[in-house]
Amino acid sequence: MSSEKEKIVLAVCGSVAAVEVPKIVRELRREGFEVECVMSLAAQRIIHPDVLTWASGSKVITDIGGGVEHVRLCGINGEASLLLVCPATANTLSKIACGISDGPVTTFASTALGSAIPVMLAPAMHLSLYRNPLVMENMEKIRGHGVELIKPKVEEDKAKMADTCGIIKAVIGILKR
Repeated sequence: MSSEKEKIVLAVCGSVAAVEVPKIVRELRREGFEVECVMSLAAQRIIHPDVLTWASGSKVITDIGGGVEHVRLCGINGEASLLLVCPATANTLSKIACGISDGPVTTFASTALGSAIPVMLAPAMHLSLYRNPLVMENMEKIRGHGVELIKPKVEEDKAKMADTCGIIKAVIGILKR
């Protein structure tokens, strides 16, 4: 990493795995990153934005408004070094693959992809969703556009989000490239 802190935008979707995100944010900060969080409406039903404000030290973005935060952070010459969608649901992953920008998380993803900012997704969903042939096609489609997928752990009929250590290693790895 450079002497200046790199900024990661962590976008949170509505999977129960969202309960793990505060630990991931805190660990990213321990590694020397600045973190700004974006949350979907569904994610806000699982964890409160105040928890991520505490963890990140920054006000959480919960909608797209006049501040055009998506452009400031993930636009061309934006402040972010990377967008991490964590956890990434089948719904959000598929919307990203189709270029749909209908909420804060998908708008940040579309903006980052259009600005050549690295994008990583940490999928978390039921196994039937993960193995859905259309979702699998969408995963291949976004990989083809340079999006990195952090492989989930498959157990208990679920594709569980990778553990904190694995996510941190993946983030550091992509930023060192």
